[in-house]
Formats: sequence, structure tokens, C-alpha cells
Amino acid sequence: MYGSQFDGSAAFSGGGFMPSQATQTPDPAFSPSKNRDIQALLPLTVKQISDAYVSGNEKSEFVIDGVDVSNVKLVGMVRDKAGRITDFTFVLDDGTGRIDCNKWSHEPIDTNEMEGILPVDDYNEIASHFIECIYVHFYNSRLRKPQGAVSTQPPATSAPNLTSGQYSSDGQKSTEEMILDFLHLPSCLAREEGAHRDVISQQLKIPVDKLMLAIGNLVREGVVYSTVDDFHYKSAING
Repeated sequence: MYGSQFDGSAAFSGGGFMPSQATQTPDPAFSPSKNRDIQALLPLTVKQISDAYVSGNEKSEFVIDGVDVSNVKLVGMVRDKAGRITDFTFVLDDGTGRIDCNKWSHEPIDTNEMEGILPVDDYNEIASHFIECIYVHFYNSRLRKPQGAVSTQPPATSAPNLTSGQYSSDGQKSTEEMILDFLHLPSCLAREEGAHRDVISQQLKIPVDKLMLAIGNLVREGVVYSTVDDFHYKSAING
């Protein structure tokens, strides 16, 4: 894998590759970032790299979710390693695909960079890496939406505001916040399968249809994900 030793407490605290430092807010007319001075480390999967495309900028390497990518972090199994005097090759398999890698070692700087390839000692890092990939993907994908678009539909007069992180007009927590608070309970965090939607609905006294709308918002934001089936959910953040 590429990266330093895993620190679970800092996994979501805005480390070197989190979106708050990895990207900038784009202009309304979106275009890939051309600032090569900011070479953030992005957590990616092999499939994302396989689906990437090369931008028109001759200095760019490839673009993922509209962001120029230079330095990446991959976590997977190393296969078919072959070493030579000047370099070594291997295949990295992370479950989403395989990618051929070539590491040159004829220059001192390249030899030092090889220290970034480390074995996984804490298997929580595997789950953490893929959660980071999901988070960064949703964050960068949302940046591609046009800014300041004016809706032609009339404003709703009775539907409550279900935006995560906001409060209703009477000062009470939103449905999304109530769900997150419930999923952050130690009893929910301890279950690998998470919590069933019916249990959440019963405990929070929220109708299932309204509950699923709020869960859908949280899933799109990348803070909640389904586990064993479409009825069990777990928080992507250690509350």
C-alpha cells in the first residue's frame, strides 16, 4: 500500500488527502484544476484509475471526478512481483480490478519513495481506505454540479428541510441528525451489520417512508452506507 502507518483517530480529521485540502471550489463553469503546485494525495481504487481519462492539459496526467490526479493512495494485494537492477514490477489487486505497476529505483529520490510501499499491519486500514475513497468521490462529484442554478419549480410550503446538518424551524434536530446520532450509539457501532431500518424507525418514532428519504440523503453524502442488505445501515464515521 502507499501511505504512512494507519492512525484510526485521524482517518477523518482532514489528513493529507482529504477533500478539504485536496480540492478547491470550482468556478460555475466547471473545468479541471490546472494548479500543479497542489499535488494532494488522493485515496483511489483501481477501478477509478481504470475509468480515468487524460485531460487536454499537456501537464496533466489523468482526471478523476473532474480533479487532476498526481499522487494517489492504493490499498491492495501485491502479486507477480519481479525485481531487476533498475526497477521492479508488480500487479496490485484491490478487489475492484488489477493494475500493472512499475517502480524505478535508479535515482536516489525514487529509492526513497519506495518507502511509501508498506504492508498493512492494521486491517482496519483496508475498510478505512475504501470509506475514504467513497467520501472523496462524493465530495468531488458534488463540486461538478453547476453553482447558483435557479430552480424553476415553486418553493414547497409544507415539506420540511431535510438537509443534513441543519435544524428545523422549531430548533429541533433534523431527521438526518437524529439518524446519525442513533447510528453513533455504541450498540450500533459494535454491530458489523449496523442497524435495521425498522429498528431505527421504531426507536426514533419516524415513519419508514420519511426515514428512508433521510437515509437516502445520508447515503448520497457518503456518511451512511448499507451493509448486509438494503435494510441495514451503518455510519461511515466513528461518531
